[in-house]
Amino acid sequence: MHIQDKEAVRLLKSGKVRGLEALMDKYAAYVSTIIRRIVLPELSESDVEELSADVFTAVWQKPNSLTAENVKSYLAAAARNKALSRMRTAKQCQPLEDEFITVEGDIENETDKLLLAEALAAALKELESSDREILVGTYYYCRSVKETAEKLGITQEAAKTRLFRARARLKKILTERGIVYED
Repeated sequence: MHIQDKEAVRLLKSGKVRGLEALMDKYAAYVSTIIRRIVLPELSESDVEELSADVFTAVWQKPNSLTAENVKSYLAAAARNKALSRMRTAKQCQPLEDEFITVEGDIENETDKLLLAEALAAALKELESSDREILVGTYYYCRSVKETAEKLGITQEAAKTRLFRARARLKKILTERGIVYED
């Protein structure tokens, strides 16, 4: 029997393992795919499995942020955050949203972080593709400027210049939307 998200969340919040199992059955492949896109080939498939388990463990330990309406986006944000955290540990990489945005108030919960990530994604769409490529390659995929330059087939100096200009353009877009740039 397939349990709907609403029922799975209710069960989870009441401490029933069946709620977690239902979410895992429905979303495990989705969570693993998100993690895989971020960490491979730098990390192994066993790291993907471990990070996926970490996402669902976190949901089990703190189910109150979860609602039937935000299950998929919450799990996506948690998967991305776990994967990027592991990549930062491995490469000392800073995600783009940490670099660029702050808002007044507290950004403790995952839903707020997801909304900020969505604002950033919308701003990135306004950039030219060459600006998006350099920013995403460097920040989202945690590549060094040298690695990004190699992927794009440009010199490291050209990549640094493009990255500087792309960040300035992104800063302008975010500032115009009321999202504050952090120096």
